[in-house]
Amino acid sequence: MDNPWLTVATVVTVGVLRLMGDVIRWLAARSGERLRARTLAELVSRTAPGTVLTDRRPDGAALTIRRRVEERDGGDRGA
Repeated sequence: MDNPWLTVATVVTVGVLRLMGDVIRWLAARSGERLRARTLAELVSRTAPGTVLTDRRPDGAALTIRRRVEERDGGDRGA
């Protein structure tokens, strides 16, 4: 005897597990992107002013970070 509720429960469980897997993969990819961006920012912070670093991906995406040239006015900032 086949129980129709068991079939429904199985289909729902498989669907939920697939959805959870997709969410976990998406979160991992997002976390990896944040880590790449932080690493690139850290690299640029250790370089000379005016440096530009670009992270190019095989899929065509690119992230570019430019270090600003800090202006020095030589004036008194305290007053």
